[in-house]
Amino acid sequence: MANQFTAAPSESANAVISTLRYHRRLEGTDSQHDLDAGYGLRAATRVLSSDFAYARHRLQFRYMMTRGKSVLIDEATAGVLTGRAPLFEQFVLGNASTLRGWNKFELDPRGGNRAVHNTVEYRYGAFQVFYDTGSVWDRGDAAVVRHSAGVGLRQGIFSIALAFPLREGRIEPIVMMGMNY
Repeated sequence: MANQFTAAPSESANAVISTLRYHRRLEGTDSQHDLDAGYGLRAATRVLSSDFAYARHRLQFRYMMTRGKSVLIDEATAGVLTGRAPLFEQFVLGNASTLRGWNKFELDPRGGNRAVHNTVEYRYGAFQVFYDTGSVWDRGDAAVVRHSAGVGLRQGIFSIALAFPLREGRIEPIVMMGMNY
């Protein structure tokens, strides 16, 4: 009983990880404003005994305004990956929190080394309405911007949503449910 295929080689992805975050809360008489921003860097090099050499930069910005039961959220993310990186470092859109309703395998099956994403969301109690836009692509390729809209219910980390990827000529609603951390 001999193996038909040889085993996949083992590769190390030893990296330095650094994050810089900013948070500011402003409270008025009837509303609260939260501003969060962050920059993340993951870098691997042969000096760290890594089989990969890459740099992954990610910028995040989130603004949230709360007034009574109403919450308005605007969240933007951008990222660039240079060098040869492992698959898990690729940028992915099309899941339960980014570009909702789109299938990540339809957008870029292996993920991309460039990404831009924006979400605008309104919540009233447990009810939510959202609009997502974004693109994931590889360097040298053209970025194709995708859009989706949807409604849902969210209570704590539990959510259920009906998302509509905005395509030309078709409506294919997607139901998503689960826990978002």
